[in-house]
Amino acid sequence: MQGTGLAMACWAVAGLRSAAWGIPGQSPDQVAAWVGDNPVLRPRPGETLNIIRVEPDRSRFTFLASVAPPGRIINPLDRETIRSERMTFFRPQGLTAEDLFQAIRDVYGPEIAADLDQAVEVIRYPSPEALASSPGYTLALAIQGVVLRGNQFVYWLELTQNPDGRVQQGQVWVFQEEWLPKVEGELAERFPLQVMTR
Repeated sequence: MQGTGLAMACWAVAGLRSAAWGIPGQSPDQVAAWVGDNPVLRPRPGETLNIIRVEPDRSRFTFLASVAPPGRIINPLDRETIRSERMTFFRPQGLTAEDLFQAIRDVYGPEIAADLDQAVEVIRYPSPEALASSPGYTLALAIQGVVLRGNQFVYWLELTQNPDGRVQQGQVWVFQEEWLPKVEGELAERFPLQVMTR
């Protein structure tokens, strides 16, 4: 998944304040404080753990910090811990993998950006073999993703290709490594995976 840089439009502001960390493993109150102080997310009154933006060009962006783990929804073990954070994107003018990487860097700041940049790819889907043998467009092959394991977090990035070849939709999850087997198992039910040696 390669691409060129994203202009984060109205979402990006240079220089994140890092007084609070809105990352999985914290309490909802801690994450809400981080969201409230985050100049990229810029919550509106009443927004705490869920940010929704629709821009004049029809671009859409959401951020959701959840007590549920990534992937298929299950009953959370408790409601006192944020287990995953998800961003979704729709850009009429097109979206690339690099746009998703840059969004993580912009929202989470330099320390998480450094962790992302050295993260190791552990899952890619669909597998190169499945793509090479594809007779044409299918939804299963139109959704392409990668899961990377950093020292601090796991980063799951996904893009969806339209039947006409354009890519306008994508999403990102940030979560702790304990949930990686859950994500891998669920992806294996839906896609032909390439799983790297851990």
